Amino acid sequence: MNDLDVHENPVDDRQLLLKIQKGDHQALAKLICRYQNRLYQLTARVCGDGSLTQEATVESFYKIWRKAHQWHHDSSRGAWIYRIAVHTVLDLRSGRQRWQRRLQRAGRAGDTRADPDLIEQMVATEQRRRISTELERAIGTVKKEDWVLVHMFYFESRSLKDIAMILDATPDALTCS
Repeated sequence: MNDLDVHENPVDDRQLLLKIQKGDHQALAKLICRYQNRLYQLTARVCGDGSLTQEATVESFYKIWRKAHQWHHDSSRGAWIYRIAVHTVLDLRSGRQRWQRRLQRAGRAGDTRADPDLIEQMVATEQRRRISTELERAIGTVKKEDWVLVHMFYFESRSLKDIAMILDATPDALTCS
């Protein structure tokens, strides 16, 4: 067993990935519950930017869903999941840096100074638009009753307590078990 497999339950993770390969949304939800904190910490260490960390974590799970068929049953589940997260955060970070360089060049070409705050806002707006589009595409595969919860939490930034009150449920029923 390698270091990446220490925290995972190999049998459960293997079963979850096999189910995800077959399109099982519940299996993806369980995998997210199991790995969300570890992937968030990993992406935070790689990029050091809160908004990019969140985006990379969400994007990682989206890619796990989309690319589950690429996982080979005999390879390490943890290594495969972490590899997706690392590549995702590195790609997003380099994409942000490319945008910043382009905007700075555009500012110099127009004989005006590129305002770093404006550049950050433009990059952040573009990234939010892209991730929102990708999330909506992924959410389209989720059952309608689960979409409501995802929408209120991610798109309206409501707390689990508020969502529980709206859906007439207990907050514990909305969290990963």
